[in-house]
Amino acid sequence: MVILKNVSQAKFDRILLPIARICVAEAQRTNIEFNSFFLHTLCHECCHGIGPHNIVLPDGQHSTVRLELEELHSALEEAKADIVGLWALQYLIDQGLLSKDLEKAVYVSFLAGCFRSIRFGLQEAHGKGQALQFNWIFENGGFVQNGDKTFAVDFNKIKGAVESLSREIMNIQAQGNKVAARLLLERYAVLTPDLHGAINKLENFQIPVDIAPSFDILQLLEGKSLG
Repeated sequence: MVILKNVSQAKFDRILLPIARICVAEAQRTNIEFNSFFLHTLCHECCHGIGPHNIVLPDGQHSTVRLELEELHSALEEAKADIVGLWALQYLIDQGLLSKDLEKAVYVSFLAGCFRSIRFGLQEAHGKGQALQFNWIFENGGFVQNGDKTFAVDFNKIKGAVESLSREIMNIQAQGNKVAARLLLERYAVLTPDLHGAINKLENFQIPVDIAPSFDILQLLEGKSLG
């Protein structure tokens, strides 16, 4: 966990904050903070274990989500872990288990993170799943675009958009409905003109897509063993 948090901090400092300065509305940038980014990462991983996995098909046969959705499973599962992880953070806040002060930070940090993950490319599960989430939330009013082409969170609509997508994905998984999964991804896991413009704008600022951790202690230990 120490290593994971160190790596997450580096991604936040070197990638997420620079992206936010370009793509997120200036008035909301002060809501972006590391703790919310890291908590969502933890909830994302926990939520891989939440939701349908072993399922019963309409004909009564037992199967798994992975078997039924085949090549579509990874992108939908990454989207599920992300969006249900975001829903889970709101649930923990509502239950008083996390501070209410985190609420805006959670959503604005997630918005900035959308652009970070989409830059992995739509051929990659995380990038495709993130595009699905961004476009669904944008269509449902949870994200809005300003006149200067930056994006912001509509705090009155974001919760409903997150909950509806969480429900949509898990219903598809529970039914093992590959046709519905394909239609959802074909409609939403795309680079819309607005999204494409934001991603293209980032290319002009030489912000890295990801980091390559360097564990110096391992090099020191290897040096000692060779010595």
